[in-house]
Amino acid sequence: MENFENFFDNNNLKNEVTNNELARLANDNTFNILMGNITVKELFNKGIDVPLLVNPSQGFISDESKTEILDSMIEYYTEEEEYEKCAKLVKLKSKL
Repeated sequence: MENFENFFDNNNLKNEVTNNELARLANDNTFNILMGNITVKELFNKGIDVPLLVNPSQGFISDESKTEILDSMIEYYTEEEEYEKCAKLVKLKSKL
């Protein structure tokens, strides 16, 4: 019974939830920028910590890096069963 009582106080569980939330935010923020739903400036003007999958201050991103980022986002959204986002990302990737 002691293990069950400490179940919700488990730091590993808290970190896992936090990591899942960060992954969601980073993918969603990056997706919204790529789709033109928001600009990096607008996102940062919200005054919150903004996780992204890329460093916006980086002046140049190689096509190889772009492909890797898009592949990881497609994989993430496939696992989340968000296929419309996957389709948009695949279309964007085909333009590289």
